[in-house]
Amino acid sequence: MNGKTRVVVLGGGYAGVMAANRLAGSRQAPAVEVTLVDPGPHFTERIRLHQLAAGTRDGTGVDWAEVLHPQVRHVRSRAVSIDAEARIVALAHVEPVHFDWLIYAVGSGEQPTPLLSVTDTTVARTTRDTIAGLPTGATVTIAGAGPTGVEVACAVAVSRPDLSITVVAPAGLTHPLTAHPAVARRLHRLGITVEDGRVDRGTGAVTTADGHCRPAARAVLWTVGLATPRLAADSGLPVSGDARLMVDATLTVPGRERILGAGDAVAVQGLAGRHLRASCASALPMGAHAADTVLARLAGRTPDAIDIGYLLQCLDLGAGHGHVQAVRPDDTARRWALAGRAGGWAKEQVCRMTLTWLAREARSPGSFTWPSGPAVSVH
Repeated sequence: MNGKTRVVVLGGGYAGVMAANRLAGSRQAPAVEVTLVDPGPHFTERIRLHQLAAGTRDGTGVDWAEVLHPQVRHVRSRAVSIDAEARIVALAHVEPVHFDWLIYAVGSGEQPTPLLSVTDTTVARTTRDTIAGLPTGATVTIAGAGPTGVEVACAVAVSRPDLSITVVAPAGLTHPLTAHPAVARRLHRLGITVEDGRVDRGTGAVTTADGHCRPAARAVLWTVGLATPRLAADSGLPVSGDARLMVDATLTVPGRERILGAGDAVAVQGLAGRHLRASCASALPMGAHAADTVLARLAGRTPDAIDIGYLLQCLDLGAGHGHVQAVRPDDTARRWALAGRAGGWAKEQVCRMTLTWLAREARSPGSFTWPSGPAVSVH
């Protein structure tokens, strides 16, 4: 024991890294020992995985040293259970870690499926290799017409214009962001067909709205929803129906003051969390706020409630094209939007800023502020 307060952060995504950096760079840092638990050899830019899968980007990895505060201890492992009473986290293949405070930021993963996907680096590379090996004229089905599905479809169409690509979803383009006419026009120009139907998650077979069935295409990519790790549920912590850790407006688990949560794997109860959704736009401020809650309690102060308001939603539509939609703080669309190459340029700047925000927090504590800097949603 070194006499320091031990804070363990589970998960090295946008929320976890932001939380660890805020803690390690705080004024209380000399009295705090911060450990980040994540199995990855590097930080992964998840918002660029669709480009990796399409072969338009070589990789999505960023050295931990570029985004993580030098005083954060990185343990390359995966949490397998949490003992809230004993304050111990059991890890895979290494010794357990003890905590005084725990921030749960394990993120989200893919739903079980044998189909291709873009959920993490490993499966995105498998998708890339499969797409690269397809012959000219081969059919590709994208299951899902949300932001991820549309971005994947455009990226594949740009890298392999010789393929026949179909996006399949009930009622087609109905997501508030992808339903914009400018998005439909871009898909049409790229030769991408949008079809009303459903894709079988096991076989990849398609059932159209009129009941017609056809076998799976040469390649089928699943982009329908995300699954939450069951770590919290299996550890006896309170969870929502989809296994997300339940927290209050300060991001604290009710009845467990020493355990907090941030990011995709968390369900914020009450009005403060009603409009929040899985995205790095939510994860970054949630990570910062979870750290601030810990720091406030260590200093004997009452922590503030979270207050996240959105500003933009952005889509990458391939080859420098994009779509940027202005939104209200509750994430509902405004009338203003930016399309074409201007939209693509704006989207790219937002993606770059996510790394900049993490790096700045690592080197300039408190530089990431909320809610004075509204959320920009990237996918």
